[in-house]
Amino acid sequence: MLLEGEPKSKAELSRELGQKEISGQQSKVVRQLLADQLIEYTIPEKPSSRFQKYRLTGKGRATLAKPGSEGDMP
Repeated sequence: MLLEGEPKSKAELSRELGQKEISGQQSKVVRQLLADQLIEYTIPEKPSSRFQKYRLTGKGRATLAKPGSEGDMP
């Protein structure tokens, strides 16, 4: 979903995954992707901002560009 280029909030990601609300598992995955530097905050100086969104990093794009790697991301 983030590969499309538009940054997305956790709520937007959740809706696109067909969920009604943000799950604990989703939050856990987002934290891991941030730690692995595959995604980044759009407002890094305010990580808990209600306007916070996430976008792919160069590393995240490179990981997805590898053949057969799309299913490897958490």
